[in-house]
Amino acid sequence: MISEEIILFAVVGVAFLAALSLSFFFSKRRNKLGLSIIGVMWAAFTGIAFFGMYNASGWDVLGYAAALIGVSAPVGVGGLVGALVGWAKGSKEQDEQPSSRAGHTDTAPTSR
Repeated sequence: MISEEIILFAVVGVAFLAALSLSFFFSKRRNKLGLSIIGVMWAAFTGIAFFGMYNASGWDVLGYAAALIGVSAPVGVGGLVGALVGWAKGSKEQDEQPSSRAGHTDTAPTSR
């Protein structure tokens, strides 16, 4: 019984950490396309699971509910947290980096 519980928590943890790290990576580098692809994939999975749950009969609903609670919710939360933290860290690093031309004065004589 303990090994099944470990596998269940491992699936939830891996889903959360994968979404967290991917969204952090994309948002820190301001890659809006990557964030959009992750968001569309998550929304599609969630929509398909809700549609399947609506059309399921009997005990089949539990499988879809488990997919929504065990995969979709951790991926959604991990993606949101990773994107927000990565976006904040990315803008903080951009603010701290001085530009290569800031304060630069060119005193060399120009040739004619």
